[in-house]
Amino acid sequence: MYRISPQSCRGFTIIEMAVVLLIASLVLVMAINLTGSMRDTQNRQLVQTKLSTLDTAIANYVAINKRLPCPANGTIASGALNAGVEAPSPATGTCNPAAQTYGVVPWVTLGLTEEDATDPWFARMTYRVDPALTQIIPLLMDMSNCDPAATGPTGAGGNCLVPVAPCTASAACTSASSFLNGKGLDVWDGKNGAAGWASRQNNRGAGTGAAYVIISHGTTGAGAYNKNGAAGPLFATQQGSISIPNPVPPPATLVAGNDEIPNMNGQNIALPSAQLTTYRDAPLNDIKTQAHFDDYLSHPTIMFVLNKANLGPRVH
Repeated sequence: MYRISPQSCRGFTIIEMAVVLLIASLVLVMAINLTGSMRDTQNRQLVQTKLSTLDTAIANYVAINKRLPCPANGTIASGALNAGVEAPSPATGTCNPAAQTYGVVPWVTLGLTEEDATDPWFARMTYRVDPALTQIIPLLMDMSNCDPAATGPTGAGGNCLVPVAPCTASAACTSASSFLNGKGLDVWDGKNGAAGWASRQNNRGAGTGAAYVIISHGTTGAGAYNKNGAAGPLFATQQGSISIPNPVPPPATLVAGNDEIPNMNGQNIALPSAQLTTYRDAPLNDIKTQAHFDDYLSHPTIMFVLNKANLGPRVH
């Protein structure tokens, strides 16, 4: 009869078990890091898709109303009266700078859901707009009376003159450059100091101002409002059915980098802006220092939005 030796029946030693646990821990850490990296990549792709959806919705709104919508009040909780509804000034019907202090994308006014206006980190997206482009009289988001070859100034209130033929090289029609000059918002890349400021893409004074600025405040949510109307994003539970506020936010110096501070909610827009008060778009920087930047922006020019709405300048 075959006999099993006592040595062949021995179990794992403490050292062997420790090695197994160490390997399992390393595998688990690698899996967590890989999952987190994949989720981060998906969120970055998703936020770009959401911004594109909002751009299209705003262009459709302009095509119908010939003006841009005002921001909604981000401090109003979901489901409450006027949540997601544009909030113009009662006195003027336009969006004065002070009324935009807590501005977020007006999803109800745009015919969207709140989810459409919420970024992948559970924060409402900030929305800023030049008040002049939201007014009803005159309707400035319409360049169909402007002529690409014209040389004339704008009419009363800054709108396009009714064209008088011929418009070619004629002061009888408003030129596109005259219409765009001094309208829109400034946005720059926040880099290269004064040189970067002078060569910024969105330059209100040069006629390339942004029609509006939409800001996702990224993973930190610094400067954002959540669906409860409170500052900061919401972090979902594993079940995804309940969201709770972040109980312990990181120190302020780690929440917002220097380039993110002008993008934060709770402050007025400045028209015309200065270098320190201009919205910033910069390369992503995950380093948790004052160089940190995780905002995602959309800031199309006025001309881009009007062409998308089929209200750009036309040959007369």
